[in-house]
Amino acid sequence: MHEKMYTVGELSRLSGATIRTIQYYDKIDLLKANRDVKGNIRYYSKKDLMTLQQILFYKRLGFSLKEIKTNLINFNDVSDIKNILKNQEDILFQQEMDIKLRMTIIQSVNSVLETDPNQDLEPFMELVLGLNKQTILDYANVEFNQDTEELFNDKYDDYSEIIEIYWQWKQLILEAASYKLNNTDDNNQIKFQFGKKWNDFINSVTAEDPDAVAVFEKGLEDSDKWPKEDLFLYNFANDFIENAHNYYLTKGDGHD
Repeated sequence: MHEKMYTVGELSRLSGATIRTIQYYDKIDLLKANRDVKGNIRYYSKKDLMTLQQILFYKRLGFSLKEIKTNLINFNDVSDIKNILKNQEDILFQQEMDIKLRMTIIQSVNSVLETDPNQDLEPFMELVLGLNKQTILDYANVEFNQDTEELFNDKYDDYSEIIEIYWQWKQLILEAASYKLNNTDDNNQIKFQFGKKWNDFINSVTAEDPDAVAVFEKGLEDSDKWPKEDLFLYNFANDFIENAHNYYLTKGDGHD
């Protein structure tokens, strides 16, 4: 009994890949076709179909064709698959954090301009150009004291929650830095609006939960262990933040 063979058109329908894509994979020796006697017609086996599905799967995960071609044999070994996918997961996480930083910068600029359309953005742009897109990854190398570690572990089961809080904090820090760079300390309207944002942020993070408050305060106590970029930004903007927050708490929501 002969093995079932598929034409390129049949392979395309079964896999969802275009004929042109399959032909290109043949051209670069990623999915080599069998050919008839005259060499004009491509044929593929069931194994080729499975290989194509693998290629499409790993391409969907962000692997380059070169990486797929290099690792195609290893994709049949469970331990190799786990290592390859873990490496790819790390790469994608770094890319995600890069995008998060860009979004955070955009959101902080929009927020500044909504509060003060006349804000001079040039000093802020100079500051942003020096930001390191991988700063958040540096926290993995920070050794907080045992009490702080235990508080974080008890409060947050999901690391993604901590990351989300970090980016909220970063946006507010950058916004405060922009106001500081523009010497807006005496602008009561800006102080009030930012003070409210900072107060809302603290409340959303702590939610009047003593454990969450303890985590927040412990994190600040260990700020000397933060990555240099975040420590610099925080120290630079902190006096404006405290001033604005105290102003908001003094005036309350009845401010006009």
